[in-house]
Amino acid sequence: MLRLRNISLMTFVLLLALSCSKQEQLEKPQLAADEIELRGKAVSQTTQVINAVTGEVAGEARLVRNDNGITMQFEANDLIPSHTYTIWWVVWNKPENCAGSPCADTDFALPVEVEVLYAAGHVVGGSGKGKFTGHLKVGDDSESINALFGLPPAGGLQDAKAAEIHLVLRSHGPKIPGLVNEQISSYEGGCTTNFPPFTAIPAEEGECGDFEFAIFLPVS
Repeated sequence: MLRLRNISLMTFVLLLALSCSKQEQLEKPQLAADEIELRGKAVSQTTQVINAVTGEVAGEARLVRNDNGITMQFEANDLIPSHTYTIWWVVWNKPENCAGSPCADTDFALPVEVEVLYAAGHVVGGSGKGKFTGHLKVGDDSESINALFGLPPAGGLQDAKAAEIHLVLRSHGPKIPGLVNEQISSYEGGCTTNFPPFTAIPAEEGECGDFEFAIFLPVS
């Protein structure tokens, strides 16, 4: 993973603050009865993917939880062909300690035990549609980037059904020969310019930024 440039805890705090404020400006995803499906010991949730730059619904995300972990599917319809993207888990292990729902930036001062981890990444094809899938086991913090933001370790995902899960889509701009693997597998891969979160969609080589998200509230 490349060294972070111009990334700080304050940047990450802004990322989550903007995701929650954008969510409030739009229609907050309501986990209605038809959006939560019980399958034995598993729980399936669906919600909208929001492009926070355009303010539009950009696709749909699904999260399946069981006692062993969580599995996500994130589908976005408005991506740029031949550009590189990553998805990041933001796991709020103690959402009951957040001041409100969903959890937000000011909750970092509270004992929320948040963990940020790599989920998936790839180059988007000519259709501009991106489909990302990933799985996170309970207790697995091997893909955590908490240290990059000065956040203490939280032990990964502690309880699959009690955690609040945010999925954040990050663009790493056009694929760069020789750097594609880093672009689709690390937070700072291929980046020379980092846009403030949810303010712009990277278009040029070296430009990176977070611009779409989905939020799943706890189910227990």
